[in-house]
Amino acid sequence: MIAPFSVTTVSLSPAIDHCIGIAGFAAGKLNRVSREEMHAGGKAVNVAACLADLGVAVTVTGLLGRDNARVFERLFASKGIRDACVRFPGRTRSNVKIISGDPPQVTEINFPGSFPGKEYLARVERALAALLADCSCFVLAGSLPAGIPSTYYADLIGRLQAAGKRVALDSSGGALRHGIIASPWLIKPNLAELEELIGEPLPDAAAAAAAARRLVAAGIEHVVVSLGERGALFVTADRCLQAIPPPTIVLSTVGAGDALLAGQIAGCLRGWPLASSARLAIAAASARLGMIGSGLPPRPQLAALMAAVELRELDRG
Repeated sequence: MIAPFSVTTVSLSPAIDHCIGIAGFAAGKLNRVSREEMHAGGKAVNVAACLADLGVAVTVTGLLGRDNARVFERLFASKGIRDACVRFPGRTRSNVKIISGDPPQVTEINFPGSFPGKEYLARVERALAALLADCSCFVLAGSLPAGIPSTYYADLIGRLQAAGKRVALDSSGGALRHGIIASPWLIKPNLAELEELIGEPLPDAAAAAAAARRLVAAGIEHVVVSLGERGALFVTADRCLQAIPPPTIVLSTVGAGDALLAGQIAGCLRGWPLASSARLAIAAASARLGMIGSGLPPRPQLAALMAAVELRELDRG
């Protein structure tokens, strides 16, 4: 039997985030590390961690390097996430996040994901087929490793939707451009990704909302547009809301967009009104800004943030 809020996230390009703190980081000079942490990351893994903290039954499948899988296994075990990842010989990529300054800023150095070959991708597809009986929603998040065609997410969306599943897509570039043709249930571009997708500048929230409405008219049920410190737009066929976060102390922007996506999915799957799911999504993203690591803070902190979110209804133009 399918659980009422059962989600699988698909992680084809996970990463281990090596977060290092350097006071006064300066390129081209000697920099001394004041602290460091290692976290299991990548968009789909981050979304899964946040969903788990929101009380959603969640599974992760995808590709993990066998040699350094332990950091992911510890995260999955700590949050009750079902591990359906395919192991391949070698290592999962690492990303370096340099945290410096006041207020803190993050300099990201992301390594490309490796593709172990079609044999392992076929194993992921078999894992997905086995999960169809258990999961009602699938989240395709992150970039595609070199060697996987940019049409891959679009093909996967078609197959999953043909099986009656909701599919959320959070990617960029060609993977997003091809993916929207398959009309996923939900997408979450940031403003720059939406501008690239539409092929024109979007100077304000009204312009971004108009672009999002065009995507909804083309068959995408939910379009969430991240606007950074200005919050996000939540657009459906019936409504367009801008949700604005409360003032937040920013420790790191890593994973904030993934928390936004997790909050929106959790609200939608529970049948919440758009305003309520938007509040949860923005609260989750705001909470992530004040954290370094994985997942979300305790529920009372999220509830307080939800109450402080400002909602603005945008006219249909």
